[in-house]
Amino acid sequence: MALIEEKDDDEIPQLSAGALDALKEFYGERDGRQRQFEDLKAQAEDEYEGNPLTMEPFTEDWNASQFWYNDATATALAEQLLDGATNDSCIAVVSAPSVFIQLKNIV
Repeated sequence: MALIEEKDDDEIPQLSAGALDALKEFYGERDGRQRQFEDLKAQAEDEYEGNPLTMEPFTEDWNASQFWYNDATATALAEQLLDGATNDSCIAVVSAPSVFIQLKNIV
């Protein structure tokens, strides 16, 4: 029977250099996207000047249960939401950012 060397349980686990670099890159991209989103929000709040919105500032967040559609599908869904809507209608788009973008661009 081979002897098993006991490891010191007090050692702090550490990521490899490659894993640490990948994690830093992930957080950097996430933070950059958040800044883009905040800038877009501020721009929209300052009465957006008619340029169509795009999905570029948004990223998929697998923890947020979001649904992402290609442009054709998002447009079709947005048009369905507007079918029969009046100026007094309220439409909520929940967890479907691509449909929200198309809806805003149509309106």
